[in-house]
Formats: sequence, C-alpha cells, structure tokens
Amino acid sequence: MQLMEKGGKISLSSLFAIGFVLGILLPNLWYRMEWHQNTASALYLMGIFSKESNRDYLHQVLRMRGTLFLSGLCSGITVFGVPFAVAGMLLSGLLIGMLLSMSVLQFGLNGGLIGAGLLFPQYVIYLPCMFWGMEQIYGYSASIWKKHSMFVGQVGGYLLRMFVCGIFWLIGILLEVYCNPVITEVLIRNLKIFT
Repeated sequence: MQLMEKGGKISLSSLFAIGFVLGILLPNLWYRMEWHQNTASALYLMGIFSKESNRDYLHQVLRMRGTLFLSGLCSGITVFGVPFAVAGMLLSGLLIGMLLSMSVLQFGLNGGLIGAGLLFPQYVIYLPCMFWGMEQIYGYSASIWKKHSMFVGQVGGYLLRMFVCGIFWLIGILLEVYCNPVITEVLIRNLKIFT
C-alpha cells in the first residue's frame, strides 16, 4: 500500500525499514545511558521466564498481542486505521532494530544471536502477517477516509481477510509461547553470556 507524501509515494514497508534503521542507530548513539542495563535485564529475565508456567506466559502474550491485533482490526473500520498502520509499521521496525542493536552492543556477537533468538520462530509468522494486516487496515481505512462513509459490502471482505490474518497471528502467538522460550533458554545456556 502506498502512502501519499508531497507528490511522492512511500510504502508501509519503507516505514518499517525507516523504523528499523532508527532502532539500530538510536541505541548506538545513546548506549552510554541506562539502556544497556535494561537489555541485560530483559535477556536474563527472558531466560528465567522461559522456565515459568506456559499457561501464565500464554495469557500474558495473548493479552499483549491480542490487544494489539484487535486494536488494529477495529481501527481499520474507522479513519484511525491510517495513523495506526503508519505508527505500527514505524514502531515495529524501531523495536526490532533496538532489540537486535542493544543485544549486540551489550553482549557482542553472542548477544546478537540471543537477540535474534528472541524473535525466532514467531516473527517468521508475525512479520508477513503484520505487513499484510497493516496493508488491509490502511487500505480499508483510507477508503473510508476518502469517501467519508463505510462500504457495507466491503466490510465483510475486510473482516474475512483480517480473520485469516488473525489465524496466522494466533499461530505466531503459540510459537512465541511454546517454541521461543525453549530456543532462548538453549541459546542462553550454550552461549553463556551471564557467566
């Protein structure tokens, strides 16, 4: 989906890339601040939390990711879907870039591997789902914005596409809860960054 910007066009994926680059650059500029301590704590707590009950972790991830998905779904049938999609793509890129950058800055190559491990395997599902979902949200919201009305016949199609996206989002949640902690624990144990 293309966004209009002063006669030119910028895509939602470009916004994600801008956020990602900013996420890499900002920690490098501000590394001397408190951020490196927070990254160490986050990685350590993730390793400990991976041993906690999967049920509690599932509820936490469902609450966090589900709220995000439902907010996007609802904003897509209003004029707020356009800013939601733009901000969502920028912030997603920023957060992923910051996680990877801070992991490398704090722990070197091993930290970079653990940072990537924190994103695997759920982001293999989340990223395509997010790109496609945000495009749906942006597109439907932009059509409402331009026409100043909701197209009743098109709401069903939008909801169906978002339902399919929601199924994949749920698969990503299950991967995050049941596979990612195991991968993260193995990486932390084998790379021994805390010893």
